[in-house]
Amino acid sequence: MIKFFRHIRRNLMETRKTSRYLKYAIGEIILVVIGILIALQINNWNENRKDIAKEQQILLSLQEEFKQNIKELEFDHQINLGSINAIKTLLNFDENVDFETRTIDSLMGQAYNFATFDARLGVYNDISSSGSLELIRDPKLRYQLNQWTGELNDYKEDQIIRRNYWIHNMPSLVNKLLPIRNQDTFMDRKDYAREILTKPIQVPKSNYMEFLKSLEIDGMLFDYYMNQSFVTTNEESIMKFLKSTLKLIESNIDGD
Repeated sequence: MIKFFRHIRRNLMETRKTSRYLKYAIGEIILVVIGILIALQINNWNENRKDIAKEQQILLSLQEEFKQNIKELEFDHQINLGSINAIKTLLNFDENVDFETRTIDSLMGQAYNFATFDARLGVYNDISSSGSLELIRDPKLRYQLNQWTGELNDYKEDQIIRRNYWIHNMPSLVNKLLPIRNQDTFMDRKDYAREILTKPIQVPKSNYMEFLKSLEIDGMLFDYYMNQSFVTTNEESIMKFLKSTLKLIESNIDGD
């Protein structure tokens, strides 16, 4: 009988040891899991900090690129508006009123003095091709940036149409009557520097009268006016896009 009770007590003692060991093992596992989770959290936090730092650098680079594009577009847009105003003056010119031939040369020089906006895309292309665009956390800004090249494509089409129309029509019509060198004299601007400025030459005033009365030239000027109008309208649209995107960029820069 005594042996029987001893056996039961021994079993109870062994059971208590096993229970304690299981509790210890479970506690150890929990501590390991917590440690792993903390390590993962710290690692994620560090990676997130790195991504934010990269994002800020991208935003600063984009900010500078968009500012440069705005500045260049403003310059080109003013030139194109001057071209449109010159064409309108020519289309409304009263040849019955006495005028100096130099006036027509000046207007033609301004009309021909169109500008082509070539957007800077180095930073944008780099972040787009590398996939870094996804580092930008603001979904609205990401969407806006994804529209950038689409905005430019419409504008480029109008640029090409305008340029080709002038090249294919202007020489065959205008140069038969007016000296192109006279018009070049009035195209003096900082981004169109020439080493040699040619002297104007004189042609009979009747050439200018014929130029102003020609329906064919009038049609050419009007078509060119329409093409130039499409370009300037697109420039205004692009300017709004650039400024609104720049505002979004700056709102996402820390400290701005």
